[in-house]
Amino acid sequence: MTLRNHLKPAQNSENRTLFLMLLVLTFFYMLIEVSFFIQSNNAYLFDFSFVSEKIRIPYIIFPDILRFIFTQISLHLFYCLFIWMISILLSSLLSIFAERKFSLSIATWFLGILTALFANQYYFPHSKFADLTRVIIPDLFIYPIYLFFFMICVGVLALTIIALLKKIFNHQYSYSISILLLMFFVAVIIKPNPLPIHDGATVVKPNIIIIGVDSLRPDFLGYFNEDRKTPFLDSLLNQSLVFTESVTPLARTFPSWTSILSGEYPKNIGIRSNLAKQDHVQFENSLPAVLQKNGYETIYATDETRFSNIDHRYAFNQLITPPVGLNDFLLGTFNDFPLSNLLINTKIGQWLFPYSYANRPVYFTYQPNSFLELMRPALNTNRTQPLFLAVHFCLPHHPYIWADYRGDTGNVLAKYAASISKVDEQIKQFFSLLTQTKLLDHAIVIVLSDHGEALELPGDRITEKEFFSNKHTKKLPKFYPPSLDKEEINQSAGHGTDVLGLTQYHTLLAFKLYGLGNYQVGARSGVVSLLDIKPTIFDLLNLSPKKSLKIDGRSLAALINGQQQTIPQQHVFLESDFSPEAIHTVFPDTRKVVLEGIELFEADRKTARLTVKDSMTEMIIRSKQYADIYGEWMLAFYPQNNRYRMPILVNLVTGEWTNDLTSSFAKHSPALQMQKKLKEFYGAELE
Repeated sequence: MTLRNHLKPAQNSENRTLFLMLLVLTFFYMLIEVSFFIQSNNAYLFDFSFVSEKIRIPYIIFPDILRFIFTQISLHLFYCLFIWMISILLSSLLSIFAERKFSLSIATWFLGILTALFANQYYFPHSKFADLTRVIIPDLFIYPIYLFFFMICVGVLALTIIALLKKIFNHQYSYSISILLLMFFVAVIIKPNPLPIHDGATVVKPNIIIIGVDSLRPDFLGYFNEDRKTPFLDSLLNQSLVFTESVTPLARTFPSWTSILSGEYPKNIGIRSNLAKQDHVQFENSLPAVLQKNGYETIYATDETRFSNIDHRYAFNQLITPPVGLNDFLLGTFNDFPLSNLLINTKIGQWLFPYSYANRPVYFTYQPNSFLELMRPALNTNRTQPLFLAVHFCLPHHPYIWADYRGDTGNVLAKYAASISKVDEQIKQFFSLLTQTKLLDHAIVIVLSDHGEALELPGDRITEKEFFSNKHTKKLPKFYPPSLDKEEINQSAGHGTDVLGLTQYHTLLAFKLYGLGNYQVGARSGVVSLLDIKPTIFDLLNLSPKKSLKIDGRSLAALINGQQQTIPQQHVFLESDFSPEAIHTVFPDTRKVVLEGIELFEADRKTARLTVKDSMTEMIIRSKQYADIYGEWMLAFYPQNNRYRMPILVNLVTGEWTNDLTSSFAKHSPALQMQKKLKEFYGAELE
């Protein structure tokens, strides 16, 4: 027996001991991670039992939770195994044995963990583990330190590859293994030329592409405000017909989008709040359903689903979204560990962590490009049908930051402006994808925001102190309990909280036609609504829907094709959503918002989706504010108690306003006509 054969059992025993040592080290590291996780999320974990009692957590969520735990454990075990293999190969290459081999293994393990922690701080500065390492290494120094550790890792891996190749070439099957490795690398590196894509759209049946941007207030675009810089959207709007006074009927994502797809007011479709139940929605009358019957393929894509339950029932052939349901709140929020963070925005991460990949609410790991990659396979394909594509980008939604945002997190205006600039880049890349996939050869493109955003800026509510008019009193009225930030009479916060906060309801709306001949370009003043999109599309496509199809909006097609130049005056109704006190601020505490609103919701036992309880509908209705915009006038009603709603009349041109409908100012306005229209529409809700 040779000396080599004598050494093998000893080496095998040594390697087993080495693996056990690394396993123990990894186990203790996981304990430290979990301990820090619990400490960092203590308030949320404490509240979980309270929340679970209120909404009765369905058992269907637990398989995904167990899968998540298993994935995290497996990822750490893989790291342990990877370090073990590196240690064995390096020891063989450098002829290191016994104690020095163990020291090398421990050093390599710590090198990998420290590099992962520093990479996490650099790439994901809003991760809780970044807060931990930031105590030791400030952000100013993290990049050079991370780069130094990364280069050492590259050197270690290079030596490992040399050791591996040495073993391969010393193997009796070295020739065969070398051929297989060469074939593998050729397959990875050399990519075949993509086949040309064929699109199914024509001049008669063009693609319909609706691009929504969450919380985008138009005055933060360069097109509306020269102090702002959004180069791509500005260029796009300069080639479009832009409706400068577009509003949403309800400034929350779910009611706004269901109104877009139905062409109906929230009251008529029955979606009066985020996560409202959809038992009475006539899905067969939705825009995608009608287009589907006329030969269209239909796709809906968004990077945020927590408060919007749009699904296949609206006749979408395909949904491109993060998973929907209670686990989105749980697993998306709590998946913040260095090793998994570094994988999340990869193809492997998409498979391992579906609740985090391309999921906007998981702001500490969200990369805007991941949402584009999520959509790419569905768009980059041959089509025999025209496409109806509705896409909603949620980057400008609170908290206005994303994975690698490096600005001042305490400055709300700076964060919001940065998110608008970033979504401008994201949409530019999206249009590049649309061009590559031939979807813009023949297309009607509609760019919109589902609602705006009030940032407690002066003028965010249209009631200026000096323009108040009431001969009986000089005391300014109280609209609702003051916000957490003690806002002034001309300030407002959030969206869907305040109908006189017109920056919440003012939306972007623009139409651009591709390959369909001439159309009008420029700005059109006059109040229009997102409800108008559905009938406009029908007219542009020369579709004649059945007469029983109820549509509250009006067509803007005549303005787009140049047959009409002015927008006729009509009554446009607005309403608010239920708004907990914690949301009346530009600094909403997510935990407080959830706890204040948790009584509203229940979890579906089969799907784990959150919906508003039937028992809470009446309370939501009682809390609503209502408004009518008619020409240069706006009349709003604010609930003061169960029996009284305070009227507020505003002249949108002069800014004068009053809460006295018996005043001379009110009598010289269409206030009574507007009040009558509101009562006719909302019925008993306004009595």
